[in-house]
Amino acid sequence: VHFPTAGNCFCSRAEMPGGGTLRVWKEKLEGYKKYHMIVKTIKMVTLAKYRQTVVRTRTRDETLRYTRKVFDQPDIPEEDAIAKYEKLLYVPITSNRGSCGALNANMMRYMEEISSPKMKILSVGKKGLDTLPKILPRNFDRTIIHDMKQAMSFQFAAYVVEHIQTFNANRVQVIFNRYVQASMQKMAAFNLPTFEDWKARIEEESSGDGKLEGEGMVQNLSMLTALGEKDELTLGDFYDFHCALTVLNATSENELSEYAARIVAVENQLNNITGLKQKAEYTYNKTRKELITAELLEIIGTMIVMTAGRKSGLKKSSFWEAR
Repeated sequence: VHFPTAGNCFCSRAEMPGGGTLRVWKEKLEGYKKYHMIVKTIKMVTLAKYRQTVVRTRTRDETLRYTRKVFDQPDIPEEDAIAKYEKLLYVPITSNRGSCGALNANMMRYMEEISSPKMKILSVGKKGLDTLPKILPRNFDRTIIHDMKQAMSFQFAAYVVEHIQTFNANRVQVIFNRYVQASMQKMAAFNLPTFEDWKARIEEESSGDGKLEGEGMVQNLSMLTALGEKDELTLGDFYDFHCALTVLNATSENELSEYAARIVAVENQLNNITGLKQKAEYTYNKTRKELITAELLEIIGTMIVMTAGRKSGLKKSSFWEAR
């Protein structure tokens, strides 16, 4: 009796419909499931950090209004600032990790747009170190990296200010991403004057006639008089303190924006990986059913061939034995 083989009557496993063997699709499905668990864990961790950062940033915003009043002055277009000052220092605040949308890409694009021979760059964050030396090698100077294992602190901001003061720039611009809502962040900047310019403005306005326009702390005559009577060391400490508060608020806002952008990005990744997982699971089940069906057809075909043309009354104890 001739038995048909799988090679000449049925498709081999490698040629089965479904785009691949059962083992390949099983490995794909397991990989998608593991990746889905990893991304979901990242989302939960980021969401917990986001909630903690919201509370911290909300508290620090209460102190920033006084700092803003101290440094309150009319802003000028960046083109005019480039033409006016001889040495400009930019402090872009970037993240340490990716998966946060276009947060860092927008920052790098802005740095390229305002680049000039007068520019010096002191970046904060690992992404700044990865990108800025490549796109602006002549302007880039150094990077300060926070390990993000602890919350942004005043000590870290003071450390950044110490590095800022080593440049002796005519103006410092701290660039960061301001948190608007969970799905929206906008790039913003704080312009810090030099201590000499700030002190000169204090002395000039404190000698006025008391009719000052504006609502800032520095526009208050009693405040100006009190500052004007202080010695230079005290004024320097006052200036450094509010510079550190400005940097602290910028880094905290950028941290909050990073977490918010990462939540949105990770949610999109979860949607994508869920779709791939469902497709892989469907193909795996389909391929598995096709393989089972092929095996059953092979068994049935073999049984038909073995029993074909048997004589009436022929007895068999087993279907593969004949007597």
